[in-house]
Amino acid sequence: MSDNWDETRAGWDAAVRAADATGRRRTSSSDIRAGRARPGLVRHTLAFTGEPGAGKTMLFDALSEGGIRLGGGETTKSLTAESGHRSLVLGSLRIRVSALVVPGQVAQERDRAMNQILSEHTSPKGIIHVVCWGHNKVWNRSNQNVLDRTARDGSGNLTQESVRSWHLEKEAADFEQLCDRIQETRAAERSLRWLVVAVSKADLYWDRIHDARDHYIPGSDTSAQPPAGESAFCTALRDLADQTDLRIAVVPISSQLLRHTFSDTLRPQFSQLDSTGVGALLGHLYRTLKELL
Repeated sequence: MSDNWDETRAGWDAAVRAADATGRRRTSSSDIRAGRARPGLVRHTLAFTGEPGAGKTMLFDALSEGGIRLGGGETTKSLTAESGHRSLVLGSLRIRVSALVVPGQVAQERDRAMNQILSEHTSPKGIIHVVCWGHNKVWNRSNQNVLDRTARDGSGNLTQESVRSWHLEKEAADFEQLCDRIQETRAAERSLRWLVVAVSKADLYWDRIHDARDHYIPGSDTSAQPPAGESAFCTALRDLADQTDLRIAVVPISSQLLRHTFSDTLRPQFSQLDSTGVGALLGHLYRTLKELL
């Protein structure tokens, strides 16, 4: 893949326009549906990866159930790998999917799942790597206490931005490890064909959605060599693209309309989209998967 990321950025911008236009245009349920797998369908193996609390299980459920959740309870944390067979109906195309969600909470289970999906002998056809622009859910009090102590700015204050930066640093390191593993196992030389970076919980930061785009997609300043101010995530993604033939997409997505709490001492963040806008983002992801599959 060349240094021209214009097509990737154009795909992102198309999803944003679709979500913004939902007052005039709704996604047809006849175009995008999901359901349980049926026998006799072609099967593709997929893996969902990403940091704890990024929204992997929420996205897996949305793809499996065919829609978003409007409020309600949050999904539970994943202590062990989740797997299952589903069928996605993308327009006229019905695809059977065998999916595995890599757990984010327990290191031993996480390593076991990664060994299962990416080794010298195994790899999925596609990876959906879930990130969330620093809006990770913290699942337990001990981890929250660590965050409250360490995720502070230069003045020692705990703010939304300092918490986001703390999560983004961990997120970039996690993605770098995934990229290293893809290359070390030569997965792209065998069955691995594509990678989707699903930027989840986009409804929480819709007023800054272009900033999120620039954080995850290389090419915000193509005149600079090396690119000026490029995030560590962008650098890892650019290197992976240069060293493999993977097809890569980066898409904004939301799977569940819930408020987000950075810390007990900080004000919560609320959704800035309604269900139709979030549905449009999910529709764009389905179309992206249809093209890749």
